Amino acid sequence: ATFQNQATLTYGDNVTVSNVVTGELQQAIAVTKYSVTDSYNAGEVLTYVISLVNGGSTALTDLTVTDNLGAYTQGGAQRVPLDYVEGSLSYYLNGARQGTPVISGTDPLTVTGITVPANSNAFLVYQARVNDFASPATGGSVTNIATVTGAGIPSPITATETVTAASEAFLTIAKSLSPTTVSEGDRLTYTFVIQNFG
Repeated sequence: ATFQNQATLTYGDNVTVSNVVTGELQQAIAVTKYSVTDSYNAGEVLTYVISLVNGGSTALTDLTVTDNLGAYTQGGAQRVPLDYVEGSLSYYLNGARQGTPVISGTDPLTVTGITVPANSNAFLVYQARVNDFASPATGGSVTNIATVTGAGIPSPITATETVTAASEAFLTIAKSLSPTTVSEGDRLTYTFVIQNFG
């Protein structure tokens, strides 16, 4: 965001104004979030990336990143359409993989102890599985919000990503046999169950 300022000087009956100066207010940290894929099917695992860029001259330490996993309210109850995939979180600092940060909760996903040095960037990469609370219908979508808080950040910063339901069939097939033990010349019955999760 930019800001402008101008001074006014009054002396006697005279008034003069200064030139207009323009400054830029830079956030302590810029946060973006995106999904590797732009659509989902029921039960699919999605990969998300949260980017944290510190353009300032001071390191930001002990940050907390929270992802609501698409939580929404329906009929007075909270629904969460994504489930964090245990063990999928990776933390990168300036492109180099770091040790796994502390996950203090998975509903919502809460990651603590993130550090972004001055003039540096960090990435959190993780996976979430689409569950039954995500609409598979055409026009369905999951919008999840990442929030960053911590010392050096005057107010929470958020980043949002929306992934839509795939507008195509997603078929599975299962086959069964009855009976499973037969003698030569006996009759077999095969049963096929085809389901569309798209």
